Amino acid sequence: MKKGNWIILLFIIVFLSLRLNAQNCSKTIDPSTPYIDWENSNFKNIQPGDTVCLQAGNWDYIQLKDFHGTAEKPIVFINSGGTVIINTDHFVGIKIGNCSHIVFTGNGDAQATYGFRILKVSKGAGMGIDDYSTDIEIAHVEISNTLLGGVYAKTDPTCSNFGATRDKFVMKNFSFHDNYVHDVPEEGLYIGNSHYGGLYLSGCDTTVFPHTMKGVFIYDNLVENTGWDGIQVSSADSNCQIHDNHINYDSQAGRADQMSGIIIGGGSVCNTYNNTITDGKGDGIDIFGMGGFNVFNNLIVNAGKFYLPNQPNKMKHGIYVGRAVTTTDAVLGIYNNTIVSPKSFGMSLANNDLKSILVKANLIVAPGKYNDIGDNAYINSNNMDPAHIVSSHNYTTNDIQQVRFLQPDAANYDIQPSSPAVNYGTDLTAEGVTFDILNRSRPFHGLFSAGAYESHNPSVGIHSQPALDVEMFKIYPNPTANNVHLLIKTNLKQNVSVVVTDMSGRAVIRKRLQCIPNEVNTSSLIVRHLKSGEYLVILFTSKGLSSLPLLIKK
Repeated sequence: MKKGNWIILLFIIVFLSLRLNAQNCSKTIDPSTPYIDWENSNFKNIQPGDTVCLQAGNWDYIQLKDFHGTAEKPIVFINSGGTVIINTDHFVGIKIGNCSHIVFTGNGDAQATYGFRILKVSKGAGMGIDDYSTDIEIAHVEISNTLLGGVYAKTDPTCSNFGATRDKFVMKNFSFHDNYVHDVPEEGLYIGNSHYGGLYLSGCDTTVFPHTMKGVFIYDNLVENTGWDGIQVSSADSNCQIHDNHINYDSQAGRADQMSGIIIGGGSVCNTYNNTITDGKGDGIDIFGMGGFNVFNNLIVNAGKFYLPNQPNKMKHGIYVGRAVTTTDAVLGIYNNTIVSPKSFGMSLANNDLKSILVKANLIVAPGKYNDIGDNAYINSNNMDPAHIVSSHNYTTNDIQQVRFLQPDAANYDIQPSSPAVNYGTDLTAEGVTFDILNRSRPFHGLFSAGAYESHNPSVGIHSQPALDVEMFKIYPNPTANNVHLLIKTNLKQNVSVVVTDMSGRAVIRKRLQCIPNEVNTSSLIVRHLKSGEYLVILFTSKGLSSLPLLIKK
């Protein structure tokens, strides 16, 4: 490259870096004012489209009240000048009440993955989104060490206020992504009211029907060490997606009926995909939704295996399908999941109200009940009417070595090109399964694999030239020790995925990005936790994939 071109490129990189970190603050609030109420004259001038900067430092709590943006111009609340720390004896760490069209994001400091960090809430929950709040986005927040759960997003009817019943209020477009929730004694995420079929209020001897949620997007979160369920979503009856979350060590308290990595609760219609659930004491995924959705491309490892291991009758499963409220003639699809070493059954199906449960192209390995009941341990029908279950192209084995996972001892359950699960699956394109858990395309070279991973031979298909829809894909600095910045320009509006792999093919970083077409989209990856060595940064788009080498040098 000519010297002049290098200078131009360096100028672009510096400009974009400054653009990433610059903040145009409509108003700045310091830690001395944790109660932020629009009705207060100091905040009346905050309008739709404004960016409100919350200064870095130690806050007792943060409460936002009565702020209303618009769909086109949300009000953005962002950390400024570093990290906001909350360590409180209050009843909640961050509360958003009676607000709409709000973005609350902790990406105001390029050096911090989580610009808002709730380190302790001694008397309550980490976050509460309630009091008729709707159209809320939460991102880049860490929540830990609470008295109750991590996040509650709902408004409950009470004897003194019936305004949140189903006929009067709908909570719309709740987005929770790129957050870290850990070490909480109850649910990690409690989204929507779990009493879709009716909530009895003993104080006024009345049964009410809580509000529904329309538009729920839970993705790219890390949830670890929860006492109860990792992620619970209920009463989300349309446009609900739970995907690309990592959930480790759920259900540690061992409380009955509160034990799952993900629970799709009553009244929900949630496509649930590309999640990784490991080493929890509960079921991997509990399904009590209404039907009419798919659960696919999930990796579930050791579900319930460490829950009362000497009591085999205390059963836990990879996937459990139960019954709450079921839509007439609904179909549930369970496709291309990889389930490894669950305590009891790979899947346990117990809902005759569904028109059919389609169980296809799953990979189920070593269920705990195999030695007792043999092949029935893979998919247990609980004496359901056989006409309600359609099962095909599922690869099952009690021998984990037989599968030929890429590196199971290092928690890499991708399959080798020689795995018998390759070409064992089936074409589920019509059902929307056109990618795998790493967002690689299905099929690969015309073959459909069983399980969450579509085998992609590392020597085939990955190249250094951009895919057809990518005009720019650059990374800098390279080599690096701490962070790497991405420059991506596509000619389509799309969500893309960036995956960093080591030379064995093990994915060590995953990130999803929304690209604005014909603009240089920028993002950053924190890589300081990676060992020195060579890696690949792979960009997956709608038209293909491309990769660049990355050298981590400490």
